[in-house]
Amino acid sequence: MPVKPVFKLRGLLVLPPVLFAALCYKWEFEKDTATWAVGGTVFLAAVALRVWAQCHLHYRLRMHKLLTTAGPYRYSRNPIYVANTMLVSSMVWLMELPWLTLPTVVWCVLVYSAVIRYEEKRLRFNFGDAYARYVSVVPRWLGVRAPSPREFPAAHLLWGPALRAEAHCGLFLLLPVVKEMLA
Repeated sequence: MPVKPVFKLRGLLVLPPVLFAALCYKWEFEKDTATWAVGGTVFLAAVALRVWAQCHLHYRLRMHKLLTTAGPYRYSRNPIYVANTMLVSSMVWLMELPWLTLPTVVWCVLVYSAVIRYEEKRLRFNFGDAYARYVSVVPRWLGVRAPSPREFPAAHLLWGPALRAEAHCGLFLLLPVVKEMLA
């Protein structure tokens, strides 16, 4: 499969583990307090990371796009995909299938790795040397130490629009609730 279709379908391609978790009633971990504590914490952290990234990225905010290197983009070139992986993993926890976490993370990394290859080609073309310098400093997935703020200065943060742009994430919480109601 060519990479461009993977890029266009990236949101749908990470859903199979969630759909499996929604339909699987076998092998559930029936400790609601634990599943909601772990799943809920990971979910909230994922949404917080998405909002923080959106404040810097401005992807859905109908603004002129610049190379984003501030905020969470100082630690990872792909914090949205890290957050999405966390979000999908939190769903399998919330649907009482914590054993599905590792396969879910592997699945998301495979999908997003194909997406990232496509995006990196576009970013190299659009931003040239600035992107090459950024790639040389910031890891693709996660980094321990961020470059100095002087190297990649902060941009103007738009918390309100970022929160509105990411509000749809709350709808994911309906899935485990509906699953539990149908059980």
